[in-house]
Amino acid sequence: MRALLVAAVVLGLTTVAFADSPPPITFRIKGEVLLGARPILELTAAVSVTDVRIELDRDNGKHLALREAKLAKGQVVSLPIGDGAAGKASYRGTIAATVGGSAWTNPLVFDTLVLAPIKVTYDAEHLDLDKRELQFQVSRAIATADVIVFGEDGTELGKGTAAYADEAKPTTWLAITWTQPKSSRVATMKLRVAAADGMATNVELVPWSVAIEHEDVNFGTDSAVIDPKEAVKLDTSFAKIAEIAKRVSFVKMQLYVAGHTDTVGPNDKNLRLSNLRALAIAKYFRKKGLTMPIAFAGYGEEVLKVQTPQDTDERANRRADYVLAPAGSPPPFKGPYAKVRVSWAQIK
Repeated sequence: MRALLVAAVVLGLTTVAFADSPPPITFRIKGEVLLGARPILELTAAVSVTDVRIELDRDNGKHLALREAKLAKGQVVSLPIGDGAAGKASYRGTIAATVGGSAWTNPLVFDTLVLAPIKVTYDAEHLDLDKRELQFQVSRAIATADVIVFGEDGTELGKGTAAYADEAKPTTWLAITWTQPKSSRVATMKLRVAAADGMATNVELVPWSVAIEHEDVNFGTDSAVIDPKEAVKLDTSFAKIAEIAKRVSFVKMQLYVAGHTDTVGPNDKNLRLSNLRALAIAKYFRKKGLTMPIAFAGYGEEVLKVQTPQDTDERANRRADYVLAPAGSPPPFKGPYAKVRVSWAQIK
C-alpha cells in the first residue's frame, strides 16, 4: 500500500495530505524554531499501526532513523529532528508502517530552520548625533536595519534604513543613518535589525543626556560644607533639573554630580575633597526634594577646566558638573573624563 505525497512541507507548522484520504498516518512539521529548541515531527495515527519507521537523509550527509513500535488510533507523538544547531536543513526520506498486516510507505521531504537570536551591542563612542549616524555590532549576519528617533516630548523626529549585503562578523561595526529636523534633539531611538532568515531583534537606545548650566558653588578652603549664602545657586540648578525631568518625563533618568578641584595641594587629597563636595551637592538636591537616583564622584584635579601649573589657585577649576542621563546607563562623561578611573556612588 503506497500513497503519493501531494503537498510539500514548508517551514512553520504544516499538515501533510496524501492522495489516498485518509492516510493511516499524517504528520506536521514544526520546522522553524529558536536556538535551544529542536524542530518537531508530529505524527497522528488515523488507525492503529505498528512498526512505524522513519528514515531521513539530511543535506549534510547525516542519516536519521526513528522508530515507534505501535500507535493506537488517534495517538499523537512528537519526535525531535536534528541536532538543534543554528541554520537551515533539508531532509528527504520515507515514513513506513504496518497497517492491518499490509506494508504502507510514503516519501517525506521537508526543511527545518533553527533561528539563532541576534545580539546587538553598541556604545556611546559609536553614536554621532550631529552626523546622525549610529554604529552597532551584531552577533551574526543581518540583512537590514531600521531606526526611528524620538524627541524630548516623545514624538517621532525621523527614521532611517540600511541593507547589508556582506556577512556581518561580530567585530564589524555596521552603520545606519537617519534624517531629522535641524533644530530637534534626539532623546530615544528604536533600532530593529533583521536577518535574511526572518529572525529580528528590537533594541531601544537612550542617547539623551543634558549638562545643567549653573553657577558653581564656592566652598571654603579644604571644606566640603555648603555655605548658606551659596545655597541659592543650588536652588536655581534644582529648578532647572526639575523642569527638564518634567519635560522629558517618559525617560527614567538619573542625576550625576562630578566634583573637581584646582591644583593646590596633593592630588590624593584633592581627589577626596572633590568627592566630598560632590556628595554634599548630591545630598542637598535630595533634601531639596529630588527623588530620582543621584550618583556622585570626585575627579580631583584630573580634569581641569583651565590648565594651570601645580599649586595654582584657580577658581574656575573648583567646580562641579551636573548631568542628567538615563537611569542605569553608563556615566555620560567622555573625553578627558574617560581617562580617569573614578568610583561612582549612589545616595539614598
